Amino acid sequence: MININSTLFMQMGAFLVLLFLLNIILYKPLLAKIRERFATIDELNEKARRYQEEAQKNEEEYKTKILEAEQTAKQNYASKIAAALKEKEEKIAEENRKAMDEIRKIEEQLNKNIEMELASSKDYSIDIANKIYKQLIG
Repeated sequence: MININSTLFMQMGAFLVLLFLLNIILYKPLLAKIRERFATIDELNEKARRYQEEAQKNEEEYKTKILEAEQTAKQNYASKIAAALKEKEEKIAEENRKAMDEIRKIEEQLNKNIEMELASSKDYSIDIANKIYKQLIG
């Protein structure tokens, strides 16, 4: 059985003193460290969240810039192709004009040669006809 005497009160007093000392020496610093760690964890979680948001924002900006660059490249490519095709058409047209001019010049020269040959052959045929006429008649 429990005897209630002075030793019980002394043990209770010693327990309360021990409880008070442990509270000051161990429990309060331990709680402070735990609170400090939770605060640090909360700060780090907040930083991680901000970094993640910033990373997502940067990724979106990167994707937007890539799309803009692709569109610009496609437009430049299309404009260069169109310019090249236009230049090709102009060169072909110019070469066709040159060829047609050269063909006209050759045709004119041929027509002149034909006319000269016809004229000379008329003179020659007239000469032959006169010689034949003279031989027949005269």
